[in-house]
Amino acid sequence: MVLARESVERELSALRELLEVDVAAVSWKRARDRQWEWWAASGCRDERFRTLSIRMGRGIEGTVPRIGRSLVIDVEHPNGSRQREESALMHVEQLMSAIACPILVQDVPQGVLLAGTREDRVFSREQLQRTQLAAAMIGQWAEDAQTALADEVVRPTDN
Repeated sequence: MVLARESVERELSALRELLEVDVAAVSWKRARDRQWEWWAASGCRDERFRTLSIRMGRGIEGTVPRIGRSLVIDVEHPNGSRQREESALMHVEQLMSAIACPILVQDVPQGVLLAGTREDRVFSREQLQRTQLAAAMIGQWAEDAQTALADEVVRPTDN
């Protein structure tokens, strides 16, 4: 993906501060094989997140792109316990509560933004909206990067 990882990581750090969460991470669907991977993160204890598998329909990060809408796992939404248990990232990072939003590129889920805490808590409507806004912004960056790549003209060198 051409999207600048550094810009995304800065946004994830800012989101962690704003939401007062422990971890913010982005998973992305790879173009080469259509598999999903954790691509960038802020607040993870180590780089192990990059090796964690994501299975469609399993865990919060696999359910969000399948259903195409945000999910919240917190004290007020206890029905997410199955998604928590099936999420490798939530397990490894010991996250108890999380918001996950689809990242849309040309109206198709291409990624997931997850923000989570290591303690039980309740997320406000404003926190959900801010996470959705960050996911939309990352999706727009990806669209812009794809457009810029498509608009590039490759010229042969003169010999």
